Amino acid sequence: MKFIHTADWHLGNSMHDIDRIKEVSTFFDWLKEQINEQKAEALIVSGDIFDTINPPVAARHEYYRFLASLLDTGCQNVIIVAGNHDSAPLIDAPKDLLEALNIHVVGSISDVKVENCVFELKNSEGNVCAICAAIPFVREPDLRRFAYDGDDFVNKSFGELYKRAYEAADSLRAGRNIPIIATGHLYAANLEGRLAEVPCGEKTDDGTKRIDLVGNLGAINVSVFPVFPSGFDYVALGHIHYPTRVAKNDRIRYSGSPFILGFDEVNIPRKILLVETERGSVPEVTQIDVPQIFDFIRIEGTIDEIKEKAGQLCSGKFERKTYIEIMYKVETGRNIHDAFADIKINPPLYIVSWRPKFPEQRYDTSLESFGVSDVKELSEEDVFRTLILSKEGLDPESEEAKEKIKEYLPLFMEIANEVEK
Repeated sequence: MKFIHTADWHLGNSMHDIDRIKEVSTFFDWLKEQINEQKAEALIVSGDIFDTINPPVAARHEYYRFLASLLDTGCQNVIIVAGNHDSAPLIDAPKDLLEALNIHVVGSISDVKVENCVFELKNSEGNVCAICAAIPFVREPDLRRFAYDGDDFVNKSFGELYKRAYEAADSLRAGRNIPIIATGHLYAANLEGRLAEVPCGEKTDDGTKRIDLVGNLGAINVSVFPVFPSGFDYVALGHIHYPTRVAKNDRIRYSGSPFILGFDEVNIPRKILLVETERGSVPEVTQIDVPQIFDFIRIEGTIDEIKEKAGQLCSGKFERKTYIEIMYKVETGRNIHDAFADIKINPPLYIVSWRPKFPEQRYDTSLESFGVSDVKELSEEDVFRTLILSKEGLDPESEEAKEKIKEYLPLFMEIANEVEK
């Protein structure tokens, strides 16, 4: 069985009001070409199709245009599951119509039997060549259906869910010598690469933040508890924006996002995964680079350093649109607008964001010490950290402060996301 694994499209993402529809249409045209060139028999999309629960009309149009375009390819099967950013009803709404085109969508497992999330995948001759257990993002109330009440709720409840999914898939396989593939949209521990092993809310060596946990469920740890049964020949995951394996297991992988979704992601490679798998064998996975039509650059430093770097950029040659974020160190007594007044950036370079970069110790002060313009540039996480540390009177470098933030930041971000939705 040969298929393409992708995820985290986040259609409708505007990222500092940048119009990204051209990026999306270009990616979809390229992805269709890859499906044809690689002779992929299936396309599996592991969640976060859209960036918000109410995506722009243009984003929905591109999504359905792409799905319709697959009818004239050799791809006989499409599996799409919802992620934590998606509206499950929106993903599920055209289910009956799409299934007539052999496109299977699963927005939610709420009130849905697990066996109804399991599908046969067929090759061009109409023969069944694989089984897919299509599991979407699972919210805590739905996870509690799987009836584990005790220690290690997350791992053992997910374990029960995927155990039932495997049993349903194996029953549908009915002894045939074909592989079983599963999907998921969740955060798994023990990842490889750039964001691996960084506690929630803390920063990586390159100054970027690891992606937040999904809601308050925390991370699943397949090294501690066998969440995914060994009978799965491949587990196609979404939620992490860079390609990586889970616990060094070739069968359990994130494809990453094909798009740059923030300036903290500018150095992450953009890939789709071409997977060839057989029952009981280690899958052969090929990472394919996704072409980009825009460039994104982040400039950091003092005001003088940024002026020098901006001058160097202006003297270079750029063949396509390049979007720039500037993160400047706050310097007492210097007016940022006056300091940057003489910076001249011309097309195809565009500055889309100016952000102050505060020393970490400023987290132990109250918001009253920030200027009005500074507060406007703070993220939700920055404000929450400042308030927690100020309220508790904690040293930001203390273990107690780190534990408080680790405990409450995921809960706060879940609330903030719900308010935004």
